[in-house]
Amino acid sequence: MQQIDLVRHGPVAGPAALYGWTDIPLQQQSPACLDWLSTQSYQHILSSPLKRCRQSAEQQALRLQLDLALEADLKEMNFGQWDGVPFDERNCYWPEQQQFWLTPYSVTPPQGESLTQFQQRVLQAFERHSGYQQQQELWLVHAGVIRVLLAFLLDIDLQQSKWLQRVSVSYGSVSRISRYNEHSPWQIQCIGSLGI
Repeated sequence: MQQIDLVRHGPVAGPAALYGWTDIPLQQQSPACLDWLSTQSYQHILSSPLKRCRQSAEQQALRLQLDLALEADLKEMNFGQWDGVPFDERNCYWPEQQQFWLTPYSVTPPQGESLTQFQQRVLQAFERHSGYQQQQELWLVHAGVIRVLLAFLLDIDLQQSKWLQRVSVSYGSVSRISRYNEHSPWQIQCIGSLGI
């Protein structure tokens, strides 16, 4: 059986904002919300190269004496000019950001990537890295990456759904997917669970 734990990074050291490609560090070196990882025995670890994911992935790789694989296409969505700008109703981007949350397919962040581009990038990375291996894998990634992957596995049309707005993927949570062999479909064991 192949199992992949899609784990969101811990809380970041910054105010509430859209942190896409902004390489913001974690609030704490070892976030408490990720303590449960120390009970897991992974055979493979893959991470976004951004600090907020990579830092915890490096700790787990060191603990398990595994190589760490980094994948740039598993970075969060590129929010362009909105990236890292704190949420504030007075900022000039606020009306567009609100429209983006309501209909993300119809609004592309200025100098950022569209939701379609983001989805294609993430799914290409999934295709490259999810080849069947009989092992338990840790993928330390971002909330947007997890939502897009789960929507794909559930065959949810993001243009026609409220999936992105309604699925909670908290800091340190796990969404577990698995399959019995290379011919089996992926099954979703849990979504946004706070530890296993």
